[in-house]
Amino acid sequence: MMPTITVVGAGFSGLATAYFLTKHGFKVRIIEKTDRAGGLIRTLRTEHGLVETAANGLLSSARLEAMCADIAVPLIATRREAHKRFIYRGKPKQLPLRAGDLIGLSRRFAVNAVKLRPRPFETISAWGMRVLGRGATDYLLIPALGGIYAGDPDRLSASLIFGKANVPDYLHTNRPAKGKLRGTVSPPNGMQQLIDGLRDYLKTAGAEFMFSHDEKASTRQPMVVCLSASAAAKHLGEIGPEISNALRQIEMLSLATVTCFYGPDAAKLNGFGCLFPRNQGFRSRGVLFNTSIFEGRGPAHAETWIFGGALDAEVVNLSDEAFAEIIVAERQRFYGRHDEVLDVRITRWPNALPHYTVELENILTTLPPPPENIALVGNYLGRIGLAKILERAAVVADQVRTACGPGSPSGQPAWGGGCGRASQ
Repeated sequence: MMPTITVVGAGFSGLATAYFLTKHGFKVRIIEKTDRAGGLIRTLRTEHGLVETAANGLLSSARLEAMCADIAVPLIATRREAHKRFIYRGKPKQLPLRAGDLIGLSRRFAVNAVKLRPRPFETISAWGMRVLGRGATDYLLIPALGGIYAGDPDRLSASLIFGKANVPDYLHTNRPAKGKLRGTVSPPNGMQQLIDGLRDYLKTAGAEFMFSHDEKASTRQPMVVCLSASAAAKHLGEIGPEISNALRQIEMLSLATVTCFYGPDAAKLNGFGCLFPRNQGFRSRGVLFNTSIFEGRGPAHAETWIFGGALDAEVVNLSDEAFAEIIVAERQRFYGRHDEVLDVRITRWPNALPHYTVELENILTTLPPPPENIALVGNYLGRIGLAKILERAAVVADQVRTACGPGSPSGQPAWGGGCGRASQ
């Protein structure tokens, strides 16, 4: 008899894990301490357009496309103008490097072609200076990774970010295989459509949702913990004290996003967005040009300004008025003119993102295995981003099937141990 698998957390990682478990024929019970599915992801519909409280899309992959086709959620690719991406160096530039930077970069690549692999516990700043040189590090590498990881480049782990860290086998995650679509994709009605599609599919498939519910992990049932590092540490405290203590050491970063709507005559730059190197004088990490990225994000012109991370941890404590004042000043500097805002929507996420530091690399390379009936899925396990979380969810579901599916011997090793007592 197939056991019921408990999935802890109904964010994207939990819903994706539950989906793959359901496809393998398991009964799934999903417990969530809040009153809704989706975690950080939510799409708000306003009179001026859509507001994404977290990711505005995710990288396409063959697995994502297959899943979305199965749950009847369409995907759209970015608009043509979104292929343009900018980095600010005195003004927005698609290539912010000067002639001397390009010459130095080509020379360093010629010398370091066989030394591109990061060294263990090498920081992004150190790797960039060794391989790329000052200009490319300051105006390409650090801004680009800052837009994804929001970390301190003097502490970010090059091995973790480039997928070269020596993590334990049970944390293995496949690289996403390419799909028919390329780049960032999204459902037509925003990311909430993906969350709703997964939730509705799971309900139809017989999955049980338990909202506003919290329970402690036990050794009596197979369970996949799909929580943040700090929440997973708390959840596993009694049955897995060693891994719980390790997860408690993971540093978390706070972020804030401010979506602003403007009239049709407002200044705009067509493209995906613009990143701001720290030495350019902006407090914002960057700005997304929402209505240039996907169709249907208007009718007003929408931009999302992103704040926070390792170098501005206290920004989430700013008032709404303070955020508005910062954006007025920085947007006027960016465009060279002032436009009246129609609406402002602010989202604050304290302790939302793991800091991908060399300290995290050390934690993951020495991470004790979880209890034998527990698996972990989360963005702190060496792969960040929704597409990679999707791959991790599929890998874990396959491991559960191997351990707990038909014909598997009781106690066969699985994700961190085995079905063992849970399957008896």
